[in-house]
Amino acid sequence: MVHINSSLCQSLNPIRLLLFYYGRAQIDSTWKGKVYNPVYSRLFYIVSGKATIKLSDNREIMLTPGNWYLLPAGCSFEYACDDQMDHVYFHLKLCGVDGIDLFRKCPAPCFVTLKDNKADFFIKGLTFNTFAEGLKVRKEAYSILLSIIEEHNLDLKSKNLSPCVTRAVQYIKYNPTVQLTSQQIAEHAFVSVSTLTKHFKSELSISVHNYIYDQVLFEAEQLLIKSDLSVLEISEKFGFCDQFYFSRRFREKFGMSPREYRKTIIL
Repeated sequence: MVHINSSLCQSLNPIRLLLFYYGRAQIDSTWKGKVYNPVYSRLFYIVSGKATIKLSDNREIMLTPGNWYLLPAGCSFEYACDDQMDHVYFHLKLCGVDGIDLFRKCPAPCFVTLKDNKADFFIKGLTFNTFAEGLKVRKEAYSILLSIIEEHNLDLKSKNLSPCVTRAVQYIKYNPTVQLTSQQIAEHAFVSVSTLTKHFKSELSISVHNYIYDQVLFEAEQLLIKSDLSVLEISEKFGFCDQFYFSRRFREKFGMSPREYRKTIIL
């Protein structure tokens, strides 16, 4: 007898764990600031010391040793440390083909305490440089996230997108510019503009226009942190009419100007 679960495979195949940053930080009382509507999630393990996270509804969460904390995408917060804290951290996305972090569905930050917290492994992993070693880090990160999902019974179902929306989001991903039009995208998705607009709004709960800006601003945020390009150069790269309009849209998304964001170390 043969048992096949192809539907499970189809639902899992689009899921990707994207790791943007992975590090260890030993911080002091200068560690403070705000994170506004983040497009990716943060995963912390506290080695020693403590810090405070304050949510937009004024609830406070104390980060204490021995715990893994997940701060989900879309959750705005302030952070501060009164004395010192040593922690391992990841900036990551667990997403489907639409590129939207599934943890955005998580109602609030959550934590888990594990007997095997893998802290020593992740600290050692900062010296890894081979492909196989990198896969081990990804595997263990998956394991921590799965523990959090199970502990808090999180429902993170990925959406099944229609072929036209799948083609559209892939085209936007590889052509991130605010100069893109719905007509251009519809042509590459092989549908009319009205069909694309209808499916996009229905399946992703966002307009094509706003999705383009979300993806462009995410790519711009990455360049601000990882490159030495000026704000003007980044603005031009993504097709903004001028750097002042880019800065205004960036501030709307991240709560601060591109220059302020670049100077702020967010771990």
